[in-house]
This record gives sequence, structure tokens and C-alpha cells, in this order.
Amino acid sequence: MIRAIIFDLDGVLIELKDTHYECLNKALNKIDPKYRISLDEHYKIYDGLPTRDKLEIITKEKGLPVEYHDQIRLLKQHYTIEHILNNVERDDKMVNMMKSLKERGYILAIASNSVRNTIFSAAVMQGYIGYIELIMSNQDVNFSKPNPEMYLTTISKLGLKPEECVIVEDSPFGIEAAQNSGGNVMKVKNSTEVNLTNIIDQIKLIDMKENNKKWDGSKWKILVPMAGAGSRFIKAGYTFPKPLIEVNGKPMIQVVVENLNIDAEFIYIVQKEHYEKFNLKYLLNLLTPNCKIIQVDHLTEGAACTTLLAKEYIDNDYHLLIANSDQFMEWDSNRFYYSVEDSGVDGGILTFHNTPQMELCKIG
Repeated sequence: MIRAIIFDLDGVLIELKDTHYECLNKALNKIDPKYRISLDEHYKIYDGLPTRDKLEIITKEKGLPVEYHDQIRLLKQHYTIEHILNNVERDDKMVNMMKSLKERGYILAIASNSVRNTIFSAAVMQGYIGYIELIMSNQDVNFSKPNPEMYLTTISKLGLKPEECVIVEDSPFGIEAAQNSGGNVMKVKNSTEVNLTNIIDQIKLIDMKENNKKWDGSKWKILVPMAGAGSRFIKAGYTFPKPLIEVNGKPMIQVVVENLNIDAEFIYIVQKEHYEKFNLKYLLNLLTPNCKIIQVDHLTEGAACTTLLAKEYIDNDYHLLIANSDQFMEWDSNRFYYSVEDSGVDGGILTFHNTPQMELCKIG
């Protein structure tokens, strides 16, 4: 159960990326213009890091003397606060969001690589400081993001477990810190995506995932073509057809069905020979009761032709998901189903990022 929402500051509650860049350069300029950084360098190297880390990199890359660090850091803080006080106004959208979340019983906190004075000033000027339970700055930890200490400390001070918190982050450093803390990460591109609807939707998806509930697929039909010859596996010496090959103690098709995680009407297209020889009627109905099974006594010209054999069971009033019979996905299935139902789109394709968080692979 989610009990707290922890926000990053810059890029989540307020847009200060360019401000940090400009104020740092303004401070560096007081020492020597040759130490200034370009906007390209800012976004590629420095964005999301605390000032002390930025200065260490500038010392390494541009030769900035270490004895100037404290002076530059204080100047940068002064210029940043000055900008906030002179340019930031009340943000009714953020205030109303914080108010609504607080009324729903959620604990609200801010954890940022910025210094405390910057965080506090921004929250005051935007108007929601009264809803914030805890502020955690880079002055309160030994290691800033991407180290998870900031989020671990925040969660500990709130007296909660990581799984009870949603962490709203935008930058790669912040996302890495949030993920390594064990909290539930809500990734946003910028502050325009931080609103009550998106946060509540995220919480619903997390709660559903935690409860390990299957998606209510009453509006869905799941079509699984599995009528291939599986010749490569026969040549390799396998006795069973590919969908029945053992994967971690289960038939491959069972792994696929469980991975889809939806309570819906399943339609299978199978080889008639396999249906009769391997009792597929009983296995498939055990996995997905009241499923439809179409038998094929020949090899089709491909997956598209095979799929069309199920046209009598396809209804345009239902969402149709076509799933491979040999595919396992590390994915948030409920998020996918929710996105399709909520968006009203006519079609969708599940894609993936080639990262450890979401990988798509073929079984076998």
C-alpha cells in the first residue's frame, strides 16, 4: 500500500535546469571566464549533480583551483535564491495537487540534490510548503544522487518501507538513486507530467501489481498462434512440439500465459496432430478455462495467415492481443492493458528498451 510520495525538485516540481546552469556560470565568471561550461556540457555531464560534484569535475577537466570551490558554491547559491525570489510565482496546479494528495492521506516529501535553502525557497514561492512533511537536501546526506542514500534516508525518516513510497524523478541520476532505494519510481519528462491524475494512476498500477492481480480482461480476446512445425526443435531432438517444451518445470505455453497475466478469453491455433497426440484440449483449458481452440491440418504461409483462421472469434468491440507462443517479457502487464483501455487507441505495439528494466526475449 502506497503511503508517501517523494518528489525530486528540479524538473519535477519546478524547472530550474537553465537557472542552475546560468547561476553556476555567473559564479564561475567571477573567478575566470575560462572555467565556464557550455549548455551542451551542462546537459550531457552536469545536469542533476550537486554543485560540489560539478566543481570537482570542472577542476578535473578545466583546472579550476580547489581553493575557489567554497566561494563559487556560495555565490551560486546566492544567485539561485535571488532568481527564485524574483522570478518564481505561486503555482496553483502544484498547490492543488499537493492539497488533494494530502487530503487522500498521503505523506509528501521533497528529496533533491539542491541545497536546503533552494528547496525551501522554491516550495514557499510556489505555494505548497505547508503540505510538505519532510525536506531532504544534499546537505543532509554524505552521498548525493545517484547514490540511493538520499531516498533511503528520506524513507527511513518517514518511518516507512521503500515499497510504501512513490518517488517522482526525471533525471538519470535521480532515477538510478530511486530505483536502488527499492522505492516505486514514477519517471517523468518534466514538471508538466506531474499532476494528480498521473500520480493516482501510478499508485493504482502499483497497488494492482503488489496484489499480483490478473488484469480484468472482460474487454479483451487473447489470440495465440502456435501451429508452427517447430522443425528446428525436432531436428535438435526434442520430443514435444515447441509450446510444450519444458521451461523451468512448466510447459512453455504455460509460462507464456502466466506472463500475460490477464483473465480473458484465449484463442489458440494449433496443429491438429499436436492437438490429438498431446491432449492439448485438456492442457489449454486447464490454463485458460473455456478457451477456443482452432485446429489446423496444414502449414500456413506465416503468422498473419494463421491469425486469420481465428477471424470468426475476433470481435471489434473487444481489444485483441496477439501473443507469440514462445515469448517471455519482463514487463508491467497491467500498465500496458491500462494504457490501451484508457487511451482509446485503435491499435498498439508493445515495444521495449534494451535495458535491465525491460527486456524482451524468445524462450528457447
